[in-house]
Amino acid sequence: MLNFNGDFDVKADIDKAYTYISTPDNIAKLVPDLIDYQKIDDHNLKLIAKAGVSFIKGKFNLELNINDSEKFDHLILKGKGSGTGANVDFTVNFYFKDNDGIANIKWNADVNIVGSAASMGGKMIKSAAGKYINKLVDKYRETLETGL
Repeated sequence: MLNFNGDFDVKADIDKAYTYISTPDNIAKLVPDLIDYQKIDDHNLKLIAKAGVSFIKGKFNLELNINDSEKFDHLILKGKGSGTGANVDFTVNFYFKDNDGIANIKWNADVNIVGSAASMGGKMIKSAAGKYINKLVDKYRETLETGL
């Protein structure tokens, strides 16, 4: 199991920051190397994205669930999927706090990757997964900074 975490402050309204990341169409816009997606309902979507390690790259088919039961405080994204030589399961938690008009967003991600690609080396897999997650979070932060 791999774990990643971080936080950032952005001059944004908590409601807008939360609503953006809890909307399936908006989440799809944040996914690096997205090929296609299908919104199933307000809490579920299917994605196809390019991903890989080093020269081993391919398509991943992912199912993503949005759990927004703690509105404006905590959001959970759960996903699972498969692709070139690997299966992945992940959970990403977002925590939202307001500091006088500045949104503090903390996040953590637990990622489990199994399969032949995962056996290539823990450091290589962790590095690739970390870059992918950080691209998504950075794009989310940048989107909030530019005013949605």
